Amino acid sequence: MTHLDVVKAYFKYCVDGKDVERVNEFFDENVVIHRPDCPGPLVGLEVFKKGLRENVTDRYEAIVTTFQKEVVADDQVVVALTHVATGSNTWNGFDVRGRDVTWTSLTYFRFNTSGKIVEEIVERNELNMARQLELIDF
Repeated sequence: MTHLDVVKAYFKYCVDGKDVERVNEFFDENVVIHRPDCPGPLVGLEVFKKGLRENVTDRYEAIVTTFQKEVVADDQVVVALTHVATGSNTWNGFDVRGRDVTWTSLTYFRFNTSGKIVEEIVERNELNMARQLELIDF
């Protein structure tokens, strides 16, 4: 499996498919995850699983990820994504039950020599998400 195949499988099975237990197939046990919705890095598989559940799979009824652009270089993959989520519950402490939200993100992955992800950095358009969820008006 290529590094890009690993990234696509992660989104297919663990994010869109909501099967958090499968992250072991794609991520190293000492993975470090940087997400805008977490106060600090998530370090290790079990911490990552908990964060993925709280911030993604339990937060939305359904989520669909579309790949817009893919850049692969040696041990790194960067993808531009669009996520469409339906049936939100809470977001950054706000009750947004039932609302749908679409956002774009740039997500960086770094791999070890075993082909597992050792680092993920997520950057996304939080301002536009807040606007869609009617938390701000501009």
